[in-house]
Amino acid sequence: MIKVDCSSASFWEGLSTLGICEYEVGFPMSSTRGEINLSSGHFSDEDFLIPEAGLSLRRACHGKVYASVQNAALHFISENRELVMILEPKLASSRRQLYFIAGTFSEKNMMAGFAPELLETPSLCPCCRDAAHFRIRSIVRNPLTIILANTIKKKIAVTISMSGKDGNSTVSYTPTNLLKKEQRLVSEGQSYSMEVDINHLHAFRLIQQEFDGEEHQLLSLFNTHGNNFCEILAKSSEIGGLWRAVLNRETSCYEVTSPDDE
Repeated sequence: MIKVDCSSASFWEGLSTLGICEYEVGFPMSSTRGEINLSSGHFSDEDFLIPEAGLSLRRACHGKVYASVQNAALHFISENRELVMILEPKLASSRRQLYFIAGTFSEKNMMAGFAPELLETPSLCPCCRDAAHFRIRSIVRNPLTIILANTIKKKIAVTISMSGKDGNSTVSYTPTNLLKKEQRLVSEGQSYSMEVDINHLHAFRLIQQEFDGEEHQLLSLFNTHGNNFCEILAKSSEIGGLWRAVLNRETSCYEVTSPDDE
């Protein structure tokens, strides 16, 4: 593992030469993964944007980058540990380019067993931990599970947005599989997947919004601190009143709010 100096704009501009990569963007309570083409990466003010993938990173917040030569991967971790990104080039030529970037901007070699810092997740008070354990045990009956299972059954395309102080990620895909991975609910599609930590899923908000002249429903997920950490968007014509009906009947351990409640 090599520590990389990412303070130079040249480092970020060099990322576009990696081309097509497998990637993962993780936030404290949710994450997405899939395939990304870095060739469209560029700066806008202090944000590094990859429009094709709906991804933006605030460059000033990402002071720690590590290169794994053995696995041909770059690991990014923001200063406050609220965003992590992993890039793994798919082509042999791109992997060679990663080695070149790592060597050009390397600060120092790390120990073989070194692992980058983990994300900093929000704290849970004792009563919230008890509720979280219940949510995980009953994940099959979780409103989010039921909603995502319905999108799979009806082959409904959704847009998933996650954001934080250090960056944003937006992907659109059609879920095809749903599974549980420890305390996380995983929604997989052909090109992308999404994970939500059920420990921290405390409340929902569902509103109507118009996009491109068509009505959509926007489902926002909130943690116990009242922070909106993930949003799921779908066409109203495809989901009808199901999402609202699910939320109205599955409120035993969740709060359901509306804009008027704020």
